[in-house]
Amino acid sequence: MKALLFSIALAFGAQSATMPPWKEILGPPQGKAPASTSVTVTWRTNLAGAMLEARQKNQPLFVTFRCLPCKQCADFDKEVLEGGPDLDPLLTQFITVRLTDAAAIDLGIFLVEGFADLDLSWWGWFLSPEGRVYGVFGGRDHVSDTTRISTRALMASLLRVLAHHYDPRRAQWDIDGRAPDLSGERQSPRQLPGYEGWLSQTHESVRKQSCLHCHQVNDILRQPAVAAKTFDKRRDFDVWPLPENVGLELDRDHGLLVTNVVSGSSADKAGLKAGDVLGAAGGRRCFSQTDFRGVLHRGPRGAGEMEVWWTRDAELMSSKLRVAEGWRKTIPDWRASFAEGIASAKPGFFPMPVKSRRERFKIPADKMAVDPYMGSNTNSHAYKAGLRSGHVITAVNGESPNLIARAFLAWFTHKFDPGDDVRLSVLDQNGQQREVTYQIPLQR
Repeated sequence: MKALLFSIALAFGAQSATMPPWKEILGPPQGKAPASTSVTVTWRTNLAGAMLEARQKNQPLFVTFRCLPCKQCADFDKEVLEGGPDLDPLLTQFITVRLTDAAAIDLGIFLVEGFADLDLSWWGWFLSPEGRVYGVFGGRDHVSDTTRISTRALMASLLRVLAHHYDPRRAQWDIDGRAPDLSGERQSPRQLPGYEGWLSQTHESVRKQSCLHCHQVNDILRQPAVAAKTFDKRRDFDVWPLPENVGLELDRDHGLLVTNVVSGSSADKAGLKAGDVLGAAGGRRCFSQTDFRGVLHRGPRGAGEMEVWWTRDAELMSSKLRVAEGWRKTIPDWRASFAEGIASAKPGFFPMPVKSRRERFKIPADKMAVDPYMGSNTNSHAYKAGLRSGHVITAVNGESPNLIARAFLAWFTHKFDPGDDVRLSVLDQNGQQREVTYQIPLQR
């Protein structure tokens, strides 16, 4: 694990003690991508073979990870696979790879802790033929899985990567992180220190999976801290902050064009203005909004600062983004690893919506009405306490927000910790009020 963290530190741009020549790097490119010899996009599934092909042809790689069981990002994945007259000519200039099992993530190449939002079921990586990480592409927010990415944004990023890759000065700039050792064995998430501990706490159906889901890799990475009781859910869930966290709004399709700067924000104090185009931050060149969010993700846990470079009317400018304590906060309710992960307090049921019974039992529209689905899981701590799927939960420890599904689970995680006492106010099948009390099990 120490070796992995050291590799990540190098990939962040700490490999050079001297300041990169950003004026040169972010100025007009000098290279030119050769014309593609292919008219169709080939999605390879063998990463090692693809990397060998990339070195032989001196082409950059575009590697996507797609968690097939997850509906999230499925439409975007389909758009990329189907391509089209605008996207395909760009994709054919890359060695394209599509992997559909998170267990296939080679941690020696894909530095997931710093460069991948593992709650996403689709993620793209731009790599050099040697496996250096140029940048990443992907992302969503609490609104939807389309508010941060688009095919036009991907096309803009592909063009920027091609210009960077074929610039003859790229090697001397040395800004793309370290080159991985491709001669060793693949480092799978199943080899991480937290894998066995995570596996021991999962449901039997998860243990029977032939593949790993991306959000489960998040849990595996967090398991050692959870077991050591050093994981802080009020701090450590604040991942992949949005540009808005520092006062920036970026055009989705361009990716790096500033459309608004919030008055008094970190970005405003740094001197950024609408119309500026981000170029680099935190020692890394930015090819997409995702790259900038990656810089924020790897940035200060509390108060601190980050270097940022941008262009305004062809003039290169730079400053420090100075952030205060608590700057990383986002709305994480959509995240599977937040609402249902190893570091979350589990209520012992999945909160399904109640339809006809809300009206029959005259439950106000703004109050809680949850159908506690447990399936055949009679080992649930809630089931053992007397809760049944036919009940309607109307309050938890006296509070009654109208929440269901992951929004309820996220709220529950915020409110409770393993070991806490829970008191459910429920209505039985006849509408009779009763209470179910139990203690949330401690994490193993």
